[in-house]
Amino acid sequence: MNWFKLLEHDLRRGLLRWRMLLVPLLFLLPCAGLRSLLSTVQSGGTWMDHMLYCFLGEAPKGANGELTLSLPTFWMLAVGGCLFFNLDYMLRDLTNAGQQILIRSGTRRGWFLSKCVWNMASCVEYILLSAASVLLITLFFGGRAALANTPELVPALFHNVLFEPAAFSVSDMLLAAVLMPLVSLMALSMLQMALCLWVRPIVSFLISMALLVAAVFISSPLIPGSGAMAIRSGALVEGGVSPLAAATAALLVIILSAAAGCARFQHTDILKLEE
Repeated sequence: MNWFKLLEHDLRRGLLRWRMLLVPLLFLLPCAGLRSLLSTVQSGGTWMDHMLYCFLGEAPKGANGELTLSLPTFWMLAVGGCLFFNLDYMLRDLTNAGQQILIRSGTRRGWFLSKCVWNMASCVEYILLSAASVLLITLFFGGRAALANTPELVPALFHNVLFEPAAFSVSDMLLAAVLMPLVSLMALSMLQMALCLWVRPIVSFLISMALLVAAVFISSPLIPGSGAMAIRSGALVEGGVSPLAAATAALLVIILSAAAGCARFQHTDILKLEE
């Protein structure tokens, strides 16, 4: 079996999964939570308002002079949902038809790299489904399918960071609320998959969630997840996390995770791997 047939197998089986139908439910909660803020500015909001809110995150701890232990629940739900959906595919496939396919492919490295491509494609699928779900929810609540934001909503969204109404550029908003969350998800999901070769999947998932918590308390592009917070994005907020630096760090995590995973899988007893 050549590598492209192996990749076709992973994309077909790994992307067409029933669990992805749960994505709209994950984004219904934050979109519903935005309604109270929109009522204060007497607006139905736009698609971009809702995307910004879903991937808003939280201002750096101590930005207002106080330290709190609160976590951005909606943001962690949006980011953690993708990590949970991608958690078990590699090992589940390995315990089903994957072993036979691995033998037929003749190369462990090719088999694992195929899973890496699937992993990143799955993150793209998740973001696209998220964007489509948010669009439908926005229209259902009477909002507009617009790429512009509602300037009057900015002080309420970007509390303790921006205090005046602001109209962001479309490119900056797409970077902060779509592209950077996607890149961050790819890095975290690839790291999580590689870690599954060393520890149990649940431990790998907990490590990934711990990194999200660390990103809440430490505003640094070096921590996977920091770039996925719109409220900290240098594209929208002066002095925020540089999208270029965050994307570079995420790319490095992706490459290192793929390399480490390949090296580990070459010497792993696949019969002992558990879901």
